[in-house]
Amino acid sequence: MLNKNTIAAFMVASAAFFSTPLAAADRPPADARPLSEIVAALERQGYGPIVEVDFDDGRWEIEAYRQGRKFDLRVDPHSGALLSERADD
Repeated sequence: MLNKNTIAAFMVASAAFFSTPLAAADRPPADARPLSEIVAALERQGYGPIVEVDFDDGRWEIEAYRQGRKFDLRVDPHSGALLSERADD
């Protein structure tokens, strides 16, 4: 019969194993534009400094300043197009 520690270890290992594909989904696709190009394009549009960059839900989520105001940006990883801009006051 299995003891509680063995069962707990199995549960933790199982959770780690099954969560791995989810973590991989938070990576840009292989055919995405390089992040450096996306950042450079945002800087040409007047954003800067860029203070945080994350890839989530299939798009770049970027926190950046423009004219002294902080914005939350969503950027398409394939085209580099700005999908949304929300002031973060």
